[in-house]
Amino acid sequence: MIEVCIIGFGFSAIPLVRELERTKTNFKIISGENDSVWDRLDKSGRLDFNLVSSYHSSFYSFDLVKDEYEKDYFPTAKQFYEMHKRWRAVYEKKVIRDFVVRIDNFKDHSLILTRSGQTFQAKHVIVATGFTRLMNKLLNDIDYSVSNKTFVFGTMGDSANLMISKLIPNNNKIILRMKGFTALDQQYGREETIFTLDQGEFQNARYISHEMYGAVMMNYITPKSVNPHVLLNQFPLFNRDYSWAKAKAYPPSGTIAVKYWPIEQYYQEFNENLEESISQGYLLNDITMWLHTGKVIIVPPDTPMDFENKTITYAGIERSFHQYIQGDAEQPRIPTIMIDGVNPYQYLYRDNFMGIIPQKLNNIYLLGLTRPMTGGVANIVEMQSLFIHKLVTQPEFHCKIHHNLSQRIADYNDYYYGNTEPRKTDHTIHFGFYTDDIARLIGIDHKVSECHSVKDLIFYYAFPNNAFKYRLKGEYAIDGINELIEKINHKHGYFIYIFSTIIRSFRFMENVDDICEWLNNGENIIFNNMKYKENYREFIETYIQAYRQVKNILIDETVDEEWDIMVKEACKVRDKMIEKIEENSSYKSDEDVVKEKVLELISSIFNSDISSLPNSNDGNISELDYKCIDFIRSTWKPKEYDLPHLFLT
Repeated sequence: MIEVCIIGFGFSAIPLVRELERTKTNFKIISGENDSVWDRLDKSGRLDFNLVSSYHSSFYSFDLVKDEYEKDYFPTAKQFYEMHKRWRAVYEKKVIRDFVVRIDNFKDHSLILTRSGQTFQAKHVIVATGFTRLMNKLLNDIDYSVSNKTFVFGTMGDSANLMISKLIPNNNKIILRMKGFTALDQQYGREETIFTLDQGEFQNARYISHEMYGAVMMNYITPKSVNPHVLLNQFPLFNRDYSWAKAKAYPPSGTIAVKYWPIEQYYQEFNENLEESISQGYLLNDITMWLHTGKVIIVPPDTPMDFENKTITYAGIERSFHQYIQGDAEQPRIPTIMIDGVNPYQYLYRDNFMGIIPQKLNNIYLLGLTRPMTGGVANIVEMQSLFIHKLVTQPEFHCKIHHNLSQRIADYNDYYYGNTEPRKTDHTIHFGFYTDDIARLIGIDHKVSECHSVKDLIFYYAFPNNAFKYRLKGEYAIDGINELIEKINHKHGYFIYIFSTIIRSFRFMENVDDICEWLNNGENIIFNNMKYKENYREFIETYIQAYRQVKNILIDETVDEEWDIMVKEACKVRDKMIEKIEENSSYKSDEDVVKEKVLELISSIFNSDISSLPNSNDGNISELDYKCIDFIRSTWKPKEYDLPHLFLT
């Protein structure tokens, strides 16, 4: 009897294997030949891009400690893949190279049958076989060498945006035919205060107010705004309909976002060494700027298309297109599983607790089938690995979690999905919510009640919920994490700026109407703010010429009057918004005075005990300071902290 059998040996399995070895747990790995999407991209020479998630959420904790990645940045695909191969080599001798064709699951064991005819008996089985997806094949197959062609996209995500970023420099025309999408700047801030998106999501602020968190961080209420600088007001079709989202959590699970380099940030990072940066894989992929400048247009999802003759009709023009890119959902590559060796198991994400523990199976766990909406998948799979490790090595914990498992699943689904019908994207979650949930289940979380100083509260609320945040103490602690966190804190001003954002947003904007007012009058909107992009129009052409130089591309650019007409039609609302900007330049400065005073206050009380903070009776304290301090005190006991799926016994 094998204690633990892992099916599949990709990126997701590494942290679990590491923990099993640490505790000297008897395990085997069964996996076919390496044929992940990363393997295929490497073979075809297409690892020429950077990740949209940063080092801190794309690399394991034990890698970050070893290599001292205190500066959060965006690794290239080649760097990410090299990390894959390095860890594969470490554990290669543990792998049985075979394909699992069937798993017969019984009450106290499972039988694993392979293509070669072998049968293994295991107490616990972990399925880590990943996904299959048409889009992954398209990433390898699409011909980027064509020029002056039209591509129609019926989907929009990070993969589609990568394709677009490679097609535009060849003077290809891009039509998005869809219901809209959510796009987020992968790096934001002004001047010296720059954060990656993964750093600046302040995920634990949801415990103060889920509604406010969703409104501020995810721009869920921007459809109510009228600020002409906001992209969705320039392109109403850009707005994604989230009326289906009825969950208590904001954002709800099932949400998909596109992360992109905002052109102003890209310029600051790479302009001095533009060709070298492009050759490394740092590609400009600012989908908002492509829309704003007519490099890409978005049209209604019912825009007429003739697939047989490959034409699309818009603005009274029937235009030929070269290729249609159809989106598809990720499909888990789960081998056939038979319940009691007789009844086939049907996978549905919501039937599994945390996407890990199937309700209808015994001691079978799913690893790596939960995906992030914004952050890197490393955060998720590392925390999943710790959870699974504790389930398979600690019987008391196993019993605790499995007791009332169906109720846990029901409570979890109610919180993250509400009464919505199951969706193909249910497996996409907000990583900072997910990692904290698992940490609390395992007992390695940071409890807000244990915070003593303002510094502690800032770490709890503003420091991102990356996996290494939970490796600081407890049974899964890693040597060197404290030093890494201190370096990160020092490099980013101890996230005082982020905590200031929470205070200003949650304390001074007490409802979504207040946020709409801020969006209408504010100058420094976090996402999709076109105000600061206008000065970079000329840089687009500079970038395109540099891209062509690096890729050794010669393009015969042709006059395209048809496209100009289609762009004019697609940009009608944008043009009206621009007129409004020119007519009214009185938009406020995003409460600059308040911002500076709040930052100054937090800095002055940074090391203060929470219990010793001044109160309203102190004659030396201003009304603004008291409002901020009063809010800080309230975060000590957040009102939305109790989550039912975490506390069943």
